[in-house]
Amino acid sequence: MTNFFKVASVAIIALSANSLFAQEDTAETTLNVNLASSFEITVADASVDIDMNTPEHFQSGNTSGQKADHVQISATGEYEVKVIASSDLTSGSETIPVNTITVTPTLGSYLGAGSEGSVSPTLTAQSLSTSTENTIISCDTGESLRGYNIEYSIPSDSASEYLNHAAGTYTTTVTYSLYAL
Repeated sequence: MTNFFKVASVAIIALSANSLFAQEDTAETTLNVNLASSFEITVADASVDIDMNTPEHFQSGNTSGQKADHVQISATGEYEVKVIASSDLTSGSETIPVNTITVTPTLGSYLGAGSEGSVSPTLTAQSLSTSTENTIISCDTGESLRGYNIEYSIPSDSASEYLNHAAGTYTTTVTYSLYAL
């Protein structure tokens, strides 16, 4: 029986020692998310046409039709989009004032990942200019990717500017710029 008590005592002491000397092991790390502002603009169509080839066009003007998601914006915060033309419309030595073209934006598709947020951008039709960037979109909410529909038009009050010019393709480069607010 004494052997039994000795063995039991040794077992109790051994288990107690194990409990006293057991270690819990942990490790930690610091997780950093490096958030930066990010803004990007793209234009979906490399070229846009407005036909001026019927008597009605020279009376009522014409349009390119709505270009769906033509301007695409990715922005982490408030932004505005401005538009400017590089020159008047030219074909050889002939020119037509570029301010005869109106650029009209409308809200396009949400093209980003995840769920669409609630946005209420201010959209303003503007005549093209060669000297001043005109604001066409102003938004107080960032989005991962938003499309804006754009329509290029020659309004009826500008249609007569296209009379008495040589037939041909008159061109300019239209530049959209994205600014963080």
